[in-house]
Amino acid sequence: MNNIDYTAERYWEDVAVGEELPGFSIELDATQMVLQVSGSQDWNLVHHDTEFAQESGMTGIFYNTGWTTGMLGRLLTDWAGRSGWVEKLSFQMRGMNGSGAVVRAHARVTDKRMDDSRALIDLDIFLENDQVGVTTPGKATVRLPSRTNAAQQS
Repeated sequence: MNNIDYTAERYWEDVAVGEELPGFSIELDATQMVLQVSGSQDWNLVHHDTEFAQESGMTGIFYNTGWTTGMLGRLLTDWAGRSGWVEKLSFQMRGMNGSGAVVRAHARVTDKRMDDSRALIDLDIFLENDQVGVTTPGKATVRLPSRTNAAQQS
């Protein structure tokens, strides 16, 4: 479990380019897969039938796009704080996250900018696992509150 204070406010001024987000890890086991498949209602056999997945050319069952989006979304929203907003999220699924893997979600700040008084943070985001390395690279833009903008509005 991470030690994020979900009531905290993160401000644009407090973020530095190059900063690493704390991220989190999760161990994928049979229970996690059952929860994912039942919760998403994604009944494609590659997500819950090992034999079918292997006959389809996969090494085993693997987690779906909705799970991947949720992991990356959690990474960003946990970090952004209560007033942060995910403006953009894109990723490429280049490898599988399957049962037995330990998956880590993490990110790095690549830029910060003001755009029409919106305080924006650009990030490189990743899912990686202990079996194959980076499975899901991506990019995101998060809008954060700005102390400067708040002071100007007062």
